[in-house]
Amino acid sequence: MPRPRLPLGTPAAAFALALLAAPAAAQILTKTITYSRFSGPPDNIKQAAFTYNATLGTTSFGARVSITSVPGADGILFSPDGHLIVGGQTDAVHRIDVGTGAFTTVTAGGVQSFHVMLDPSGLKVWTAGIPGFLADVPVLPSFLNGTPHPISGDDVVVTHLAFIGNQVFYTASLPSGLGNFGTLDINTFTTTRLAALVPWAHGMTLDCFTGDLIAYANNSVAQINPTTHAIVSLLDTSPLGALQLDQGTSDGIGHLYIASNTGHMLFLDITASGLVGSPLTFVDAPFLDDSIDDIAPDCGLGAPPSCPRTQGFWKNHTKWPAASLTLGCQSYTEAQCLALLNTSTSGRRADASLILAKQLIAAKLNVANNALNWPLIVPVIQQADTLLCTFAGTLPYLVDPNSIAGQQMVALAALLDAFNNSGGCGG
Repeated sequence: MPRPRLPLGTPAAAFALALLAAPAAAQILTKTITYSRFSGPPDNIKQAAFTYNATLGTTSFGARVSITSVPGADGILFSPDGHLIVGGQTDAVHRIDVGTGAFTTVTAGGVQSFHVMLDPSGLKVWTAGIPGFLADVPVLPSFLNGTPHPISGDDVVVTHLAFIGNQVFYTASLPSGLGNFGTLDINTFTTTRLAALVPWAHGMTLDCFTGDLIAYANNSVAQINPTTHAIVSLLDTSPLGALQLDQGTSDGIGHLYIASNTGHMLFLDITASGLVGSPLTFVDAPFLDDSIDDIAPDCGLGAPPSCPRTQGFWKNHTKWPAASLTLGCQSYTEAQCLALLNTSTSGRRADASLILAKQLIAAKLNVANNALNWPLIVPVIQQADTLLCTFAGTLPYLVDPNSIAGQQMVALAALLDAFNNSGGCGG
């Protein structure tokens, strides 16, 4: 369908108007879609190139490329080590090497594994039925059999989890909708229902563009404020035809990609208003492949890992994934962090706290940028913060590298430096 014309006096249209006025190259979005098919094998883990022309209001897919075939496939995401993790539709979870297609399988601890969700620690995935019981499956540093967790409260089975801040949201329904939605205490596994028998409660994703929770099922999409739990916007997709929305993702720049079991992919461009149900939102549902089930995350938890970058790279590239950083027990703005990065650590007044701070800034930015194997460096980051917290005020602390604290700082900086240089990206 063509992109709607935007009223010139509408403030919400400002971004879209800028996009339309930009050079032609900026109006073309190309994205690799990694997805699963609930039928098969064969060819139930695949990729395809997706193209969106914002000016013409057109969408299209390139050739579908098979990654591998597994005994059963449902939910799909990227582990921080770059492998794909796939729910196996039985008591099975698959770990797939994207390059070779080779896979290994572990059990979900006796739980039927359909949807899979990466834990904020990055060390394990959560998996459940549709709806069903819940289990966690370790993925780092080793891929191991899962552990089931009985659920109590308003709902004793769940379908999908979404982690936003210190809250965990859940759905409990089939893709046809009319299910329940609420919050889950991840420590006690107790559910608190917020909505019952709603048409949109099946798959969920955090929209990295608005910070809202997007939930969907059947022909319904809901946009939910994660703080107030209020519905911000609703979209009825029935004008596009019969869809059965299952699982999907945000790309963090104003686009949503949601798989429909009919083989279509619901695509939303919300850059103009930030609302799924706005008249300014471009909506389309091109056919992708038969029996599609899930589209792997493209931002946030479960997205493809990026390449770790050095402190030199971050010093010279100021489009940072975080507006501020906590170093030790103090918060620093981007400008303050850049000042630290640009302060010399050599010469007669070498300062171990600066040596550590530079590598810590880079490591924290790499973690925020979903760097490859980021969970493995988190314990070192925590040790560095603990050490810096023993000093009052703000960096630099003028710590002699030969002192006890200085030697500890230099040793931690070396570990962080090794991680920051581990991607082979240069700079």
